[in-house]
Amino acid sequence: MKYSKVLDLWQEGVQEDIESGQVKLQRGQWLRCGPSGKPCRFVGLSCSKSIWVTHWQGSGKATLEKFMSAVKLQQHRDHSTSS
Repeated sequence: MKYSKVLDLWQEGVQEDIESGQVKLQRGQWLRCGPSGKPCRFVGLSCSKSIWVTHWQGSGKATLEKFMSAVKLQQHRDHSTSS
């Protein structure tokens, strides 16, 4: 699957399309909350189908660490619910 263009989560209908599965994102996809500011990264959907992203943490290194930590939590959760 290819990454898509950076989507604005605040644009009308985008969140609903992601939550319903109409728009499919892969982990790591860059998103944006509003028309300006730093992009965020898609981690996945929570158990309740809420969109889980990580935001800018002040540096590229800290942002990547936060994202990787969230990915590990998501993978653990996915593994726990599939057993």
